[in-house]
Amino acid sequence: MSTTMAREPLGESGDYVHELRRRSAPVSGQLEAIVTDDIDQIPPAMWDALLDDDDLQASHRLVRICQRSGVEDAEYRHILLSRGGRTVATATLARMDVRLELLAAPGLQRPVTAARRLFPSLLRVPVILGGLPVSFGQSCLRVAPGEDASPLLARFADEADRFAESAGAGFICFKEMSSTEAQVADGLGDLGYFRVPSLPSCHLELPFDDMKGFSDAMRSGYRRQLRHTERERQDNHLTVRRIDDWESLEDTLFELYEQVMDRAEYQMERLNAAFFRELRMAFGDQTRVLTVEGEGGDVLAFALMLHGKLRSTFLIAGIRYPAPGALAAYRSVVTETIADALRHGASALEMGQTSYGIKTRLGGQPTARYLYVRHRGPLLHRLLRASGGVLFPDHAVPPRRVFRKAEL
Repeated sequence: MSTTMAREPLGESGDYVHELRRRSAPVSGQLEAIVTDDIDQIPPAMWDALLDDDDLQASHRLVRICQRSGVEDAEYRHILLSRGGRTVATATLARMDVRLELLAAPGLQRPVTAARRLFPSLLRVPVILGGLPVSFGQSCLRVAPGEDASPLLARFADEADRFAESAGAGFICFKEMSSTEAQVADGLGDLGYFRVPSLPSCHLELPFDDMKGFSDAMRSGYRRQLRHTERERQDNHLTVRRIDDWESLEDTLFELYEQVMDRAEYQMERLNAAFFRELRMAFGDQTRVLTVEGEGGDVLAFALMLHGKLRSTFLIAGIRYPAPGALAAYRSVVTETIADALRHGASALEMGQTSYGIKTRLGGQPTARYLYVRHRGPLLHRLLRASGGVLFPDHAVPPRRVFRKAEL
């Protein structure tokens, strides 16, 4: 049963008292915490107080989607820290089983997969994630500007330890921090964590009015590739559709997403059909599905878009394998994410992780992401740190100068 707990420090003992509600009149300057395993126990306005209109992936709505849909059967701890009734930091922790080799290089994945026939639990470990059990290249830890992050990170780390102990997990990982967020999250290093690289994301600035302006700004070689994609669409008789009400397509989208995941080189989790449904219901007209269809009307590829006020996100993709024209359809639908973001009026597009070749040829700039990891056992922590380069390799993605003007 879910409970909401307001944990208040009691002097220097470090003990906590568990109450069923938050104090209505907190002491000025006193750091207070709401800790709950049910996001619905925290008012959305309090949770979202630190977010702007484009920060959708840390929002109460997206956290609720993950919890309600039951992705990876994750268990949760949601933490809201406040002073004087003002939210100063939020974080979600999630407990799930992770196959560690799926985060590593392919050379390690294959022998581990073979060995798991004899040892089913090999490198399959319960993990406490500092973040959501979805891989969209964004973190879920927020700290108010101007706040001293040290005591806030210490409280998050303390709750992660408590959660790990109750869940029987040794490995803790705060995930997907950008370079800017790392300036705050590096404080976890003082709490026993060490930083390792995650898969880069891709970010595309959009100082263009439309796709013509986008194409005109490209250097000639990349413009030719863009035109090749357009000709490829015509040659394969592909049709692009933009769909705002995509309820009737949910099963098809999930089927094509599953086909991508069956072939994915790196994966931490798999979304379920309920996630697609909950996303559509929660975000409504802030989502759009772009489909590329063959002559018979079959969906060969899709992109699911999430639109903020000034920033759009290419959230989920799917491809129908091995249908003729499917890869051409995927190249076309990635291009359409840019057109859709421009049509929305976005000034930037987050293109996500993986498929770096096509994304960087369209101007996407690789942007670093970091994980902060530790093991609660001292020996295993030392082994984890020593093997970090194998388990967490640096996936360097070379940037391309796609546009003629250096500032683009």
